Amino acid sequence: MINKKIYGLTGMSGAGKSTVCDSFENAGFLIIDCDRLAREVVRKGRPCLDKLHRLFGDSVITKDGELDRRAMGNIVFSHSDKLALLNNTIYPYITYEVISMCGNTDKHFVLLDAPTLFESGIDFICDGIISVTCDKEKSIQRIMLRDNITRESAEKRLGSQHDAEYYKSKSDFCIENNGDIDTLKAKADATARKIINGN
Repeated sequence: MINKKIYGLTGMSGAGKSTVCDSFENAGFLIIDCDRLAREVVRKGRPCLDKLHRLFGDSVITKDGELDRRAMGNIVFSHSDKLALLNNTIYPYITYEVISMCGNTDKHFVLLDAPTLFESGIDFICDGIISVTCDKEKSIQRIMLRDNITRESAEKRLGSQHDAEYYKSKSDFCIENNGDIDTLKAKADATARKIINGN
């Protein structure tokens, strides 16, 4: 990716990654939403969906030829080997799309919004890693409010993810979000400026 600077954004659920993305977009970064790409690569007629069909069988395909997300979820979330197979199948297609988008933009700075940045292996194309973290209790409260779920569900979701220390240890920049949204925006703006200015 000649003349491109690619940064990966990851972090805890409920930490404020969307707000950070907004700040970086306003600073002139191309934002690539890897979750959106993950949905696109498994659409009807795409090679990735055909491969999933071959690997997992007819039960994961609806009568309309789309991916049956609920059926797939039932398979992979009760069998870790099946989840690994799903991820190892999808991730290369996402990586290809990311590289293609980076090559086709005239923007110098790119931010990959990738909750599974490390798991997917896409961090290997990044010039730097940015994580967004917060206290566990704040994360639980934000997830409950954002997704309208119970505390138990929020704790379960958070329990399956890495903690703040994991992200801090693997990042070049860590934005801690234990305050209000204006403080988060200020921190994100400052980080974006630091990257653009090469500091």
